[in-house]
Amino acid sequence: MAEADCDWGVPPWRIDVAVPRAPRPVRADVAIVGAGFTGLATALACARHFASVHVFESGAVGAGASGRTGGIALEGTAAGPLPGADACLDALAALVREHAIECDLALPGCWIVRHAQGPAAPTAPCWPDADATWLVRERVEPGGALDPGKLVAGLASAALRAGVAIHEHARADAVLPGAPPRLAIGDRSVAADRIVLATNAFLPRFVPDAGIRPALTLALASAPLARATLEEIALGAMPFYTSDLPYLWGRATQSGRLVIGAGLAFDDAGRVERVAIGRADVQDVLARVAARIRGLHPALREVEITHAWGGPIAFREGGVPVLAEIAPGVAATGACAGHGVALSAAIAELLARWAGEGAALPAWGAVGGR
Repeated sequence: MAEADCDWGVPPWRIDVAVPRAPRPVRADVAIVGAGFTGLATALACARHFASVHVFESGAVGAGASGRTGGIALEGTAAGPLPGADACLDALAALVREHAIECDLALPGCWIVRHAQGPAAPTAPCWPDADATWLVRERVEPGGALDPGKLVAGLASAALRAGVAIHEHARADAVLPGAPPRLAIGDRSVAADRIVLATNAFLPRFVPDAGIRPALTLALASAPLARATLEEIALGAMPFYTSDLPYLWGRATQSGRLVIGAGLAFDDAGRVERVAIGRADVQDVLARVAARIRGLHPALREVEITHAWGGPIAFREGGVPVLAEIAPGVAATGACAGHGVALSAAIAELLARWAGEGAALPAWGAVGGR
């Protein structure tokens, strides 16, 4: 979910899906706000139980975090594995396989790297980073990477085939309590037996007490590099992120681009849609990231940076995401803190069971005691 006029730069991913215009319903079995990974995967799962599933997106499909992530898939949550969110990579792989989504998914693992001090290079492999430090491999954790544009497009296409209606440029403004609850969209409302708010960094609009801090996470992409060059650099051949500061994450794409990110940009009022890629402090962060990329290896010294962008991310204290029934028939989820690529698939199944079978949502995702 994202506002249509957000100035967040252009990522290297393409979201190639044609969404036919659908009539706005007055009644639905399930109404979902947010056409990103979580909202679309939830719609797909709910289509197994319900005939009338509608997704409402304030911008275009994938305009929020899902179309702007770096595409690194990690296990569990930022707080570690939690009940129902402890096999997220398996859930993601199953979702992609079931719907035959071609999204370059590969799950070889993820390097955890750390900084080592000293003017001389430690035992190889290592990569120079800022201020006389070196990045060294610490361990490998479960994980991998994919093309997020292809995934979100594939989920949308699969949802449309399953009979889900997707409404782009249809901003939901509020949830109106009642039996059933209603979703306010412009000057109209949609009544639904179940409403799912899958809005991630925009969740405070609906749940002000969720304890979420939104931000824009920043990234750069290089021009495609030769396979031999990527093998020489080595860093990025497997997705990686640092276990310490200064933070850095990255991966290589199927086309040979290096996608590397670091840094967050905030709005004082928590309105991440107001953070612009051209803001002076954002440009300063991106310039520092570019300098770090070019310092990692001699082959990157003159590398062309073709894309600079940001994507919404949200955090909650302790790293535990929101996943809660906030009112009768209304569930909310968000604050995946960088784990949403795989976590979304697991959360979608939990939400579908809540919507279709009346299963309780896990206690760890509660908001304000509910």
